[in-house]
Amino acid sequence: MAYGYQPGIEDSGKVIEKCITTDALILSSFMLSRHWDSFAGISSPAPVVRLNWSSSFYYPLNYREGHTTITTTVEEAVKSGAEAVICSLFLENKSEEVDKENIKIFSEAVRQKEKLGIPLIGECYVVEHKEKKIEEVHEKIKRISRIMAELGADLIKAFYSGSRFYEVVQNVPVPVFTIGAEKLNSDLDILKKAHDSTMHGAKGIIFGRNIFMAKNPEKLIKALNDVVNNNIIPEEAVKIYGLKD
Repeated sequence: MAYGYQPGIEDSGKVIEKCITTDALILSSFMLSRHWDSFAGISSPAPVVRLNWSSSFYYPLNYREGHTTITTTVEEAVKSGAEAVICSLFLENKSEEVDKENIKIFSEAVRQKEKLGIPLIGECYVVEHKEKKIEEVHEKIKRISRIMAELGADLIKAFYSGSRFYEVVQNVPVPVFTIGAEKLNSDLDILKKAHDSTMHGAKGIIFGRNIFMAKNPEKLIKALNDVVNNNIIPEEAVKIYGLKD
């Protein structure tokens, strides 16, 4: 809910149950503490805790300046049961002061995760992506992803920038995963985005609302697993699992 109202997550326990067959789930430290039993099984997803809050993520007010703060330390995340943490880096905010502060925050997250030996996912989200040409979005992703890797991120979560996405992957020394971003129109569109991402070098996907807002998250997760890991084409996966095309 830190992003604004997200239909489909009103009952947090229920939505976790629907998404329990994923490899990992991103949630806040306190939501993990409240639902620790959902992550206690041998085959349960790895809990990933978000460390930061950014004004640019709060969609209802359409903020654009990228002010960021740490809401959870790595130690607090680990105490709640996190197996990995995630922190965004907002850069190129047209403010040297904001950019400097965001680098400081991200670097502190790196220092904390290094002390405890827990992986950090660096998140590159281009707030103004709808206002930029795809080439501009691509170049920004390429720049910031590399900066996060140089600062110490162990994995990268980034916007999918199309057929040149392999350039982002080749430019960083750590695995890169793609963001689902806006809610897509159909299950087939979601599967196609996952397929295209991996075909252009992504190691996997980190999708949120495109899964938990789906009509049947359980079936969609199975289809995504087949597309990403088993080389099943999206159209075939839709037929196999009776999804919306």
